[in-house]
Amino acid sequence: MSIFVAYPIYVGNPNLEFVVKLVALFSLSFLYLESTTKVNYWYVLILLFSILSDSLFVFADNFLFEALFLLITNRFLYLIIIHPSILKYSVKKIIFYAVPFVFTFGMIYLVLYEYVQEIQLSVFILGVLSIVVLLFSFIDLLNKNSKKTLYFFIGVLILPIADILTAIANYIDEHFSYIVIYHYMYYVARFMILKSMLLRK
Repeated sequence: MSIFVAYPIYVGNPNLEFVVKLVALFSLSFLYLESTTKVNYWYVLILLFSILSDSLFVFADNFLFEALFLLITNRFLYLIIIHPSILKYSVKKIIFYAVPFVFTFGMIYLVLYEYVQEIQLSVFILGVLSIVVLLFSFIDLLNKNSKKTLYFFIGVLILPIADILTAIANYIDEHFSYIVIYHYMYYVARFMILKSMLLRK
């Protein structure tokens, strides 16, 4: 169903796109609930908000800010999931690794700033939360070097890249290939995060 999403986008059928996205995300949710030995309810909430935000983004002309709010909420929930890692590391270590992430975010935001005028604040908040999640998942990966941390890092790395491509496709160059690529990137990212949530320590 994730692969099939390109078809309704190509033919411009939002109702079919809505159905495909619902089936894909509900399938992911049931896969998690069926496979996990211990349910992480924060992650279940993330899956629920993903279903709602994806549904609203299909009809973004009417529900853009509501969809963005859910997207921002999801990034905050990822922070809740990884918060034990945040408390482990020294401030000095966090600042050291934060520099390249903050610099990269600053450069990208400056490029996009003039194009995303109606959602500048939302883009900024989403970017900051994404960078914080990415930073701590990266530090976690360096310290634990496990499949669980690797899958989670790959997932949260793909998410902001897909966000950037989404902004480009919607505000700078609305090319069909960009739209399809960022849709697939979101699905790959979610599957990587799912794998990390299913692995036990």
